[in-house]
Amino acid sequence: MRPTSPPLLPPSASLPPLRGNGGSLKESAILKALGNLFSIYYPPSPTTIPKSILYEAAANIKSKAYKMPAISRVAASSQIPDSGYSSPGYVSENEDDEDDDGESELELLRRDEFERSFTTRWLEKFIARASDEGDEVMMAIFESEESRTRVVERAADLLTALLNPELLTEEQSPSTGPGDGDGDINGDLFCREMKFDLSEEAMQQRPDQEKTIAIKINDGLAGSSSSADHTDVGVQTWGASIVMCQMMCDAPSRFGLDRGQLDDSPRIVELGAGTGVVSLVMAQLLPRYLGVQNPTLVATDYHPGVMTNLRGNIAMNEDYTAAPVHACTLDWAHPELLEQQMDWPLDQMHGYGGCADMLVATDVVYEKEHAALLRGCAARLLAPGGTFWLLQTVRSNGRFGEYADAVESAFPMAGVGELQDDGKNSLKILEAERLEKRSGVGRGDETFYRLFRIGWA
Repeated sequence: MRPTSPPLLPPSASLPPLRGNGGSLKESAILKALGNLFSIYYPPSPTTIPKSILYEAAANIKSKAYKMPAISRVAASSQIPDSGYSSPGYVSENEDDEDDDGESELELLRRDEFERSFTTRWLEKFIARASDEGDEVMMAIFESEESRTRVVERAADLLTALLNPELLTEEQSPSTGPGDGDGDINGDLFCREMKFDLSEEAMQQRPDQEKTIAIKINDGLAGSSSSADHTDVGVQTWGASIVMCQMMCDAPSRFGLDRGQLDDSPRIVELGAGTGVVSLVMAQLLPRYLGVQNPTLVATDYHPGVMTNLRGNIAMNEDYTAAPVHACTLDWAHPELLEQQMDWPLDQMHGYGGCADMLVATDVVYEKEHAALLRGCAARLLAPGGTFWLLQTVRSNGRFGEYADAVESAFPMAGVGELQDDGKNSLKILEAERLEKRSGVGRGDETFYRLFRIGWA
């Protein structure tokens, strides 16, 4: 018997009203309400809520293109049974208390369709208002722009899971490893399986292989750490990495991932690898399908908690990957320190024009200074003739909107400017392409993506 503290309240009895001028609404009340919802629908166990699922409801509500179905209780004969209690009067004093059928009251509350629908409507309205910078009343609720963005993102994570219940599987289970050591992310990590379909091009050399690449990762919620450190965004898989993986599986030759453009032992470094999804997919794609037998794949990041999770993800996939993935800590401000690391698997770097045949990075630029640091790091790592593939997520609204042109500011287009990185050449954008959002991928604040091919010019 393990009592919950504070007791869980049904959403219909605990969520603060959003109507009217909201003068009495406080940020603390919103956080408390979201905490209650996460305790109900996003507990540490036994279910998992996948992340990085597209959420469009807020934008649709603003454009009045979305109509929420009417809330109604589900009859006992329906697919989701009625809980049998009166929602406004329900308080879960002990989540282990069970009814006659062996289900706990918390499980019944979690499955109650009335409460789920009520929660969905409330979250949609809250995100729509909190995302509208013209809503002065709602803006006044939050202590800062940063806190508003973090609260909206947390609400969006929960809502996307509620809108996609079919993505919950019995095979997904809580993480019991990477969150327990140094750089703990409060254990808020969940194991999920990700699958990427392979095109005919990718299957051309090995038609006998499986037509899907599957990896398992411990995924988390960025910003869930109790500390004031908000640089743990890498514990969460973001939409850009999923888009990059699928593009590589759709058209590997587009990225030079074939024997015609790579030798048998290419050196590939992922910058800001986060959960390691891109590196783990390439560890299967290159040797198993494309005939590149001996790639050296290095997944790099910096935050201690992210590195702990990254190493755990690599270990969890050792039985599936056909090539090893190395995890190395990399400070973009001091890439030269890699030469002193015992675990750095590539050749020694000699000034600018380094040792990697290919660099890959997805959704790693959140400020203009990030792009400047990224340029210096890439110049140190990328070998002559190498290619840097950078997929930028553009968030037109909110605090990241002003950084939409950060990559172009740091990396000029080929034929423009005289900036030199190695005394003779400079890293420049050789090709840029806008990519629209893919259905079912990414977060609601993601507007579109930009794919950059960067190289020495």
